[in-house]
Amino acid sequence: MIKLIEHGLFGNNLVAVNNEVMVKRYNACLQDIGLAPTALKSFHIDGWGWSPEIAEEQGDRFYLSHGLANPYGIILSPQQAKCSIYMPYHSFDRQIHEIIFEQYKDQIDDITSRSGLWFEIDQEMSAYRSPQDLLMLDYVTLNFNSVGRIMKAAQEQRGMIRTFYDQPNAWANDELRANIIESCKTYGDLRYMKLDIPDHPFNQVDIFHTLAFEGMFVFKRGSADKSLLVFEGNNTTISGESKHGHVEYNLSDPKLMSYLFTTNMITSNPEVYVDNPVLIDVLLEQMIVTAASDMDPAADIELENNGKRKRIINQLVKNNLLNDAFFGLERLQNQIENGNTSPSIPPSLNAYLLSPNKNLSKHEQVVLWQMLCKINPGNPLLTYLFDKSTFYTEYKRWNESRQLWAANTIAAHRDIYNQLIQ
Repeated sequence: MIKLIEHGLFGNNLVAVNNEVMVKRYNACLQDIGLAPTALKSFHIDGWGWSPEIAEEQGDRFYLSHGLANPYGIILSPQQAKCSIYMPYHSFDRQIHEIIFEQYKDQIDDITSRSGLWFEIDQEMSAYRSPQDLLMLDYVTLNFNSVGRIMKAAQEQRGMIRTFYDQPNAWANDELRANIIESCKTYGDLRYMKLDIPDHPFNQVDIFHTLAFEGMFVFKRGSADKSLLVFEGNNTTISGESKHGHVEYNLSDPKLMSYLFTTNMITSNPEVYVDNPVLIDVLLEQMIVTAASDMDPAADIELENNGKRKRIINQLVKNNLLNDAFFGLERLQNQIENGNTSPSIPPSLNAYLLSPNKNLSKHEQVVLWQMLCKINPGNPLLTYLFDKSTFYTEYKRWNESRQLWAANTIAAHRDIYNQLIQ
């Protein structure tokens, strides 16, 4: 991962937990949640408090949960607002992250100056009993808690002080005065601090990806009349089943693509690639780098130099290591470079040029891009943007030249995300 780290593609935007106070607060949050504390004295956390070092220590990347239906988050610092989420349980987790730090910024500032803060994604299910349970998910609730009762203590202290001012002769109530004094001694003056975070419902759960059941895509609302479940792990023996109130497909079922086309969820319209020709460049280079690496794993692959690039391609052609799709994409690239804004795409290239329908919402497009990257992970730039977990898994298997090319390519073009999701 060194090359990705050097290019700011992995490990960036993490918060260091490297002093005794912060480690103690993190462990206090874990114990509050009912999870095992860490023995590490220094580690890093992402936007939701997940730590790659603790996951490795405990041998469980899902350590920050009580099952996939009950994930938790830990906030130790306002700096986590700018952090990535490295272990999202659902595709809508980033939306929740933005809501938390936008709406409750002041509360997070005040609470984390004194204590750790943790939250639960309450889905009103103790566990997912079946994939169909996900179709009943109408909303989730964010429940916030602080270590050391600081949120509860602030409510109690304010209540006692209101009673002291509002009730006649409250000054003569010895017990009330003693409780106010004890609260102030223990917690300080909390009257003017923003420490209360109410339960927050989140209902944008009609379309999402989840890690549950070995990975699933859920479309409760879309172009089709019925809801759609798509299984990554081939957990259903009946793909394309539609006799009930929803449709089920395995991700590997070729018929899924026909269904997505028929329901206008995806398209092979070349407009996306005409507007963003770099996507074709990356596809072509990926084919060259993959073939060259397979031919000679120790080869130093240089594509920026046009002469060296041509020599590599000639050698691959000589050894019959480039398929028809490569030459078809080259012809398409030439048409676009020559100003053809409506190039024809032969059916053989459809699988390489799929994209979500632009008429869909931004969130629907993001989820569909993630699905398309899993179906056809041939473009590392798209896979990095929309399915980082898969990208990191695949990256570890590549040789050094392929890793270096991928890191350089993604670092140069990762801003294309905002052009794809409009």
